[in-house]
Amino acid sequence: MTTPLPTLNDVTGLFAMLFGHDTSCKLGKAPLPPDACAIVAIYNDKDGVAKRLLTCDLAFANSAGAALSMIPPGAAADATKAGNVPDNILANLHEVMNIAVNLFTDTFDGRLELAAVARMNELTAETKAALSSKERSTVDVTIPRYVAGRVGLIAV
Repeated sequence: MTTPLPTLNDVTGLFAMLFGHDTSCKLGKAPLPPDACAIVAIYNDKDGVAKRLLTCDLAFANSAGAALSMIPPGAAADATKAGNVPDNILANLHEVMNIAVNLFTDTFDGRLELAAVARMNELTAETKAALSSKERSTVDVTIPRYVAGRVGLIAV
């Protein structure tokens, strides 16, 4: 039996704690398709097997990574328009994804740890295939002053 994914309240609580209480989250109407994912956080169990993924579109990756250390919103928006995630923003996003492991604490029977935060071109074929898992949800996230983006929560 697959364990459930975090609720909208769980996601909202975590992101509001990180980015401020004015951060808003709502359930996405459609899954975040693999081709819209820019960054994927991979969470492994104690045996090193991927059990959960947290995917980010380009806007969320840049906005969340920038907001964590107060990089100006314009820099995040420019990076999104340019179609990339700069290394300094990716390093900050890695910290966000490390904290986000807590989203899965109540919904996974066991301990998970962040194994990797990777760009799409860095993923294994197995991880890319897992992006199409049927057990997933999408959350639209608006961080105050930054471009809104989307995250996908996936049970592998």
